[in-house]
Parts: sequence; C-alpha cells; structure tokens
Amino acid sequence: MITDEQLQHYEEQGYIIFEDLFSDGEIAKVRSIVDRLNEEFERKMEQVGRSGISVENKISFNMHLTAQDPYMNSFVGNEKMVSILTALLGPNVKLYWDQSAYKKQEANRDFPWHQDNGYGPIEPEHYVTCWLALEDATIENGCIWIHPGTHKLGLVEHRDTDVGKQCYFGEDPGIPVPLRKGSMVAFHSLLFHRSTPNCSETIRKGYIMQYSVDGAFDPGTGKEFDNGPVIARNGKPVLTV
Repeated sequence: MITDEQLQHYEEQGYIIFEDLFSDGEIAKVRSIVDRLNEEFERKMEQVGRSGISVENKISFNMHLTAQDPYMNSFVGNEKMVSILTALLGPNVKLYWDQSAYKKQEANRDFPWHQDNGYGPIEPEHYVTCWLALEDATIENGCIWIHPGTHKLGLVEHRDTDVGKQCYFGEDPGIPVPLRKGSMVAFHSLLFHRSTPNCSETIRKGYIMQYSVDGAFDPGTGKEFDNGPVIARNGKPVLTV
C-alpha cells in the first residue's frame, strides 16, 4: 500500500494522500453507519447544547464509533489500514482514537491550527491520524489544511480558544488537502493542521481514525490507552471485516 517514495514523503513532509482508497460501495456502508450514529449524537446535543469542541448545528465530533457499532470496530482494522499503519508505525498497532467529523454550513469560522498531540499526552509521542472522506472534502466545504514539515518541530505550545486548541497564530495559510469521497490523508500527529469554514450547501463528512503502537500510554499516569482494538500483531491483521 505504501511505496518508498511515499514513506520518504511522510518522513520529510509529514503526510501521505491515498487517492480512492475505498470504493463507493465500501464508503456507502461506512457512511450509512456513521450518519446514523451522528444523528443520535446530534439529538443528544440538542438537549445539552455544546459538547466539548462539538457545537450544535455547526460541527460535531462523535467519538468512539468502534464502541458503538461492531462493523466500525472491524473496519478500522481492515487489511488496507493494517498495511498502511504497520508501514508507518511498525508491526504492532492499536487504534488510539476514532471519531466522525461533520461540519455543517453554519460552521463559519476556522477550526484552528493545532497538532493532535496538543489535545493530550501520549508515549511514544508519534501516532498517525487518518482522515477519511465520506463525501468529497473540498476547499468550499471546509477540507483540512496542513503546514508540511511542521511535525519536525516537536510538540509546541497550544492555547485554548473558544473553538479549540491553537498552536499557530501566523499568517501562512498552509496548503489545502481536498479529498474525493473514499480518499484519505494520513498524517503525523505533530503536523500542524486546521479546517476552514463550510461555504457550501452540503455537510462535510469525515471519519478520523488515529493509530499508535500497541502499548502506548499516558506519561502522566503510566496507564495504557484502551480506546480501541489492536489491529495488527507481528505485522498481521487481527480483525476481519
């Protein structure tokens, strides 16, 4: 799944784009499940309002879908993902986090520049974020933007804002990463990234899967993370779809 050129690009620039990684049929099944789970999450938000970095009628991050649906629990460990993640992280890989990211038309401001590590400590520090497009992610509807190479800066200071944590306040806009439905970008957890407002008439729909080496732990408590399944042992898939 990964060429030597892609591995070098990941090392130097901090990301790899996988065009058309999943077929229309594969994405349709995943999207139908994620849509249903997101609708349930949205109904809960209608009662309580803002939930963390999710904002009612603007942007929703529904977490731990693998714990909510058995198919999603197996999808995160499909052979394509195992091939990619073992190449980037080594033979023993575990899901660190997963969530849907649905941005509505009313989301009229950036989700700010941040590193995923800025939201919580982990050891080893490097993990991989995989942003899968469930519909076309475009500049118009708020695709992600990145600062290539910033993963080499290490973890930088993040400040809390009313939208989310922010690590970069400069003027460089970075580069956009538009993705066709079924395509995915995998990037280093220390890479600066953001998303822009949704100026379209549709909902931007993404599914985020984050992977660490098996045994990754919270350096503050020493406790291993247990937010999702092990997907690979000795370079081989553990789960089946």
